[in-house]
Amino acid sequence: MIVDSHCHIFTSQIVENVSSNHALVELLKLDGTYARERIDPKTLEQSAAANSVDICLLLPTAAPAKVRIENDRHIRFASQFPRLRSLATLHPLMNGISEEIRRVLGLGVVGFKLSSFSQRFDLISDEVEVMLSALEKCGSEIGTPLVLVLDTFTRADIHFGANHDHLTKPAKLSEIAVRHPGIDFVGSHMGGLAADFDELRHGLVPASNLYLDTSNAAHTLTNAEFIELLRMHGPDHILFGTDWPWFHHSTEIPKIRSLLSEAGYSKSERDAIFGDNARTLFRL
Repeated sequence: MIVDSHCHIFTSQIVENVSSNHALVELLKLDGTYARERIDPKTLEQSAAANSVDICLLLPTAAPAKVRIENDRHIRFASQFPRLRSLATLHPLMNGISEEIRRVLGLGVVGFKLSSFSQRFDLISDEVEVMLSALEKCGSEIGTPLVLVLDTFTRADIHFGANHDHLTKPAKLSEIAVRHPGIDFVGSHMGGLAADFDELRHGLVPASNLYLDTSNAAHTLTNAEFIELLRMHGPDHILFGTDWPWFHHSTEIPKIRSLLSEAGYSKSERDAIFGDNARTLFRL
């Protein structure tokens, strides 16, 4: 089984805004030209089928007043295409956090996604603590930890004008993982997209409830750095992800497979990263 744990269904405006930021495109090695052709969930479904990807996880985010609208939009996509599953988003400043958690879980959502820099909140704040406690409580009620995926673009203040305090840095990610052992956290982009590698090496402490996904990271880290992170966190805590629509299954699968082979991973360890870990974590 192959699970792509990191996919987006962006609006055309988002793709245009990012693609026009040439410094950002160069930094992250984004494929802006073809991303414009990949904003339809049908295209993602077709790519998954063509490249033997069994499941693609959609990752929405939204402002407080639009959380429910965006969740319903992504849940609808997942209901229309057999290879798509959707996470839901939340916001610490929204009304009815616990109610929305329970509502989307009842609709088949398999986890939650936050992007602190674009949603404009500090991960280490009283409001976020309330939200994380609600997630932890709901996980306890259903008898299994809920999964929370966090965006980790560490230079969003430079390229998007985001508040520096709103960045999910490696040390912040580690801090909340320790503080909330009843939640399984996924640090996207190997825990710190475009972060200084020493910050990743020393600030991101391996933990039983901390996972990393591979999306984009193989384009911003050297092979040696990527492999060092693999070995630090272990094959049972890594998830394959593409960051669709910026990267394509046809190129990302062989790229990550090559890095896992270079790291000396066995077939069972490679299978875990490409799908088994995500299948277990998200209860797919």
